[in-house]
Amino acid sequence: MDNWTINPEYKNIEDPIRSAHDIKTTRESVRHMLAGGTPNWVKWPQDYKAFVKEAFQFEKEKSDAMVQQYKMEDQDILANPQGRMVNSISTFDFIAKLRNNGIRCFFIDNGFPPQTVALWAARPGSDQLVYITYLQIPRMYEWDVLKLDRHGLPAGLDYRGWRSPVSRLITERILTEAKAHEIFGKPVLSPVSRVYRRTLWLFRNGKLDSTPNRV
Repeated sequence: MDNWTINPEYKNIEDPIRSAHDIKTTRESVRHMLAGGTPNWVKWPQDYKAFVKEAFQFEKEKSDAMVQQYKMEDQDILANPQGRMVNSISTFDFIAKLRNNGIRCFFIDNGFPPQTVALWAARPGSDQLVYITYLQIPRMYEWDVLKLDRHGLPAGLDYRGWRSPVSRLITERILTEAKAHEIFGKPVLSPVSRVYRRTLWLFRNGKLDSTPNRV
C-alpha cells in the first residue's frame, strides 16, 4: 500500500525543498540587499567578529558585576593557586600514613570527577564504613583550589587538597584533631588555612551544620 494514501491530505512531492521554499522571492530579497553594493559584513567579516567579541565581553563584565554579591567569603584566596598548591604528597603515601597509624581505610575509583578516587574508612572499634571524600590522583597538594566560572562564581574545585580529607576524617570522628596533626602536621597560621581552622573550630564547638566540605 502507498503510505501516502492513508491520509488523502498527504501527497508525494518530487522536490520537497523547492516546493516549500519560494526561490523567486529569495532571489528578489538578495537582489535588494546587494543593490547598494556588497555589504560591509561580507567585505570585512573580521571587523564584525571583533565587534561581537567586544560586545560579548561588555555583557560579561555587566553580568560579573551583577553577581558580585553571590561570591564566597575568602573566594579570592581559595581560588588562587599561589600559596595553595604546596606540600604535595602522593595519594598512596597519604593512605599509607593513615594505615600506619591504625586507620582502616581504602580507596576505589569513583569515575567522577576525573583523576579522583573515593576514600572510605572504618570508625574506630567498628566495622562501619564511612565515605569520607574524594582524593586527587596521583598526587595532592595541601589545599583545595576553587574553580570559578566565567562570571567569577564558585563552580566546584580545580584540585582537591589533602587537608580536605584530613578535616573530614576529624569531623567523621575517624581521627582526633590531635592525632591528625600528629600525623600530617598543623597548618600554618595564615589566610590560606583559615577555612580549615574555622571548620575544626566549628566542629569542636558543635556548630558545624552547613559547613562546606572544602578547605
